Amino acid sequence: MSADILRLVNQHRRSIGLRPLEANSYMSSVALEHSRDMLSGRTPFGHDGFRNRVDRIRKKLGPVSLAGENVASGPMSAREVVDGWLHSPGHRRNIEGDFRYTGIGLAFGRDGNIFFTQIFAK
Repeated sequence: MSADILRLVNQHRRSIGLRPLEANSYMSSVALEHSRDMLSGRTPFGHDGFRNRVDRIRKKLGPVSLAGENVASGPMSAREVVDGWLHSPGHRRNIEGDFRYTGIGLAFGRDGNIFFTQIFAK
């Protein structure tokens, strides 16, 4: 499903003349950890700890001049998640932002709920 989210996000970016985002495996591992933390309740749903996640990415990958993050939760498909983000001004701004790399992590609950995190960086 992560690959579907990336495909849909890049499809949208291309449709408005933007360069597609490149998937980064380290950023995806950071995004996955955040999704798992939200699923378990260690972190509330949202962006708590975002600066720490960006600092970790910076330490591993080098300078990050711009970063953003989208989160979602629910029993949704990739299309529903991306459509929801595109209908939210802040999330859309990240999808259409001047970013080069992205990482996507999903955590699946036993109840069918899914926590989604997409991190963007330049």
